[in-house]
Amino acid sequence: MDFYDVIKNRRSYRFYEPKMPEQETIERIIDAARLAPTWANFQGVEYIIVQEPDNVSRIWKAIGQKNKFESAPMFVVGIISPSDSGKNMNDEQYYGVDFGICFEHLILAATAEGLGTCWIGWFNEEKIKEILKIPQKYKVLGLTPLGYPKKEKGAVKDRKSLDNLIHKEKF
Repeated sequence: MDFYDVIKNRRSYRFYEPKMPEQETIERIIDAARLAPTWANFQGVEYIIVQEPDNVSRIWKAIGQKNKFESAPMFVVGIISPSDSGKNMNDEQYYGVDFGICFEHLILAATAEGLGTCWIGWFNEEKIKEILKIPQKYKVLGLTPLGYPKKEKGAVKDRKSLDNLIHKEKF
């Protein structure tokens, strides 16, 4: 799929076919995330692939959004330790930016593979850590179901025009 078509077709899916994505496809998607640039090339983002039905079900419960994703065959959970990134000149930690770049690469790669995702940021982090036995030094900044969408949504629409977003030289 052409890159701009991937951008136009990247949507949030909440309903999935039960079919599990192929292992090679999952690895290509994670590899795309691995190739994303990070602070000083620290490459601090790691991924937990959750495919066991009991664990998938426990993740749904930790998300707490009323069965929205119960048909998803799997999840990818992204984690990063703040110590595996840097700080900007204002002493603000940069790990969230590193995570965001990597996770968006993952989601765009999934779109290119014909898979659906939904970047979830609303969940009980402590429950996710407990379920997946994630060490405390890590932050769970996002997770996504991964699978074949029940129905395609088509290209993204209803976006502000460029005229409303671009300011030349000054605000």
